[in-house]
Amino acid sequence: MKCIGNYKFGKTIGSGTFGKVKLAVHIPTQQTVAIKIINKSRLVDIIDIERVQRELHILKIVRHPNIIMLYEVFETTKYILL
Repeated sequence: MKCIGNYKFGKTIGSGTFGKVKLAVHIPTQQTVAIKIINKSRLVDIIDIERVQRELHILKIVRHPNIIMLYEVFETTKYILL
């Protein structure tokens, strides 16, 4: 399994236009999480960047049992990880 930051990545559970979603384990707490991995090379214009920024903004403020909770955002040279 590949590790980035405090997360150990497992299998891919979904994919979309900008990247994929993987199961991961937060190493310090052993909590299982889903991490969306956005490939920066697929953000080709300002509209794509604005979509990602809007998604981040919404996830930061919305609290509902049927909507995922955003714990952390980090990035590498190639990816944005939510």
